Amino acid sequence: MIIERVYYYIKLKTLSPLSIGNGEDELTDHDLIRDSQNNVFIPATSLTGVFVHSLSKSEQEIILPDVEIMETSGKKVTDKGQSPLFVSDAVATNEYKTSIRDGVALDEDKVSKKGAKFDIEIVEKGMELDFRMELTIRENDDAQKMKDIVKKILSNINNGTILVGMKSKRGFGKLKIVEAYQKSFTKDTLNALLEFDKYDCSNYEKVEIERVNNENYDVIKVQLKQKGGISIRAYSAKAGEVDFEHIKSNGTPVIPGSSWNGMIKKEISYYHDLLGAKSSRLIDEWFGYVDGNKAKASAIIVSESTISGGKEMTITRSVTDRFSGGSKDRALFSERAHFNGDTYLTLEIPKSITIDDKKVSNSYILGLIALTIKDIENGLVALGGQTSISRGIFEVKEVTMNDEKIDLDALIQNISLKDIEEADYD
Repeated sequence: MIIERVYYYIKLKTLSPLSIGNGEDELTDHDLIRDSQNNVFIPATSLTGVFVHSLSKSEQEIILPDVEIMETSGKKVTDKGQSPLFVSDAVATNEYKTSIRDGVALDEDKVSKKGAKFDIEIVEKGMELDFRMELTIRENDDAQKMKDIVKKILSNINNGTILVGMKSKRGFGKLKIVEAYQKSFTKDTLNALLEFDKYDCSNYEKVEIERVNNENYDVIKVQLKQKGGISIRAYSAKAGEVDFEHIKSNGTPVIPGSSWNGMIKKEISYYHDLLGAKSSRLIDEWFGYVDGNKAKASAIIVSESTISGGKEMTITRSVTDRFSGGSKDRALFSERAHFNGDTYLTLEIPKSITIDDKKVSNSYILGLIALTIKDIENGLVALGGQTSISRGIFEVKEVTMNDEKIDLDALIQNISLKDIEEADYD
């Protein structure tokens, strides 16, 4: 018997690009999912999946309960029953902008891999969406526990634990709750429920969502200043435009999380080998990998960086012949790069991960990240293309972890031989 229904009306805003595919590749290699009116939306299945994934095992069992379906040979056979939590699609409520992002997989020498060029369709950040949830509480249910689970889901959206769609570990799919509303009904208020319009936000009562920092992650923020220009190419297909320009989101220059990740993983792998490690598996477990039909998602979240200040410049250059060193005939090209701006590199590192049923702390990987930041600070590594002409160099202004200034040397000194020995997995 149902003793209470709780309705939620949630207003969202995307804080980063969003890409949820429809399985088709008519426009790009990864087209956005749209409804019958060609509007982009977030399917309820996508929301439910990331909501459940953010919960503990015991909490998941409440939201996705097991029910006995039959008994055979003295053994009970169970399956997932109907969830007490209903989740709707998230539907756009404002004008939003879509664009196409180019990408290419590079090897360790920044040479593109054969057949690794791809493009994806994205929604730029700033999209606003509404969705609803309905919680059904029955006799013998732990009503307070169920309500707390919903509160945790909403809190997890705001603290960045819940990310939606493609490339969510590389700066995409971050959401923010703008406003949240709730309305409860019991068997004693049945008449009010019959008159309740759950699609009208004005029929709800506004509630505050508690923002709780995710204590399972260490968040490193590196304040950076460009020393010159940066060139991560977005190619133009318009006549009269430059041949390529630095990538932008909503007209603002950005550094994709995938670009940061490529540079950081390469440097960390270099130091991992230099310190005498025999296997790269630990790095793959932290940063993810794709190996044929095998793949693993990254445990580390690398956010997309927005560049502020500075100046955009258009430069015309000639293509140089690799053999003679002279310019090629009729080989002029123009580019638009961004110079001397300010930005942040943000990394969210789990405090531990599990490898072969063994809990591995992040102390070793934090030390390698500190070494990489030192290399950025000393100009030993560069980001993006055209690094041979001093593009992609930064000055490190400040480094914090969990909003407190940190000493990079102290993190580096925490690396021990024991860490390296434990890093060698078969």
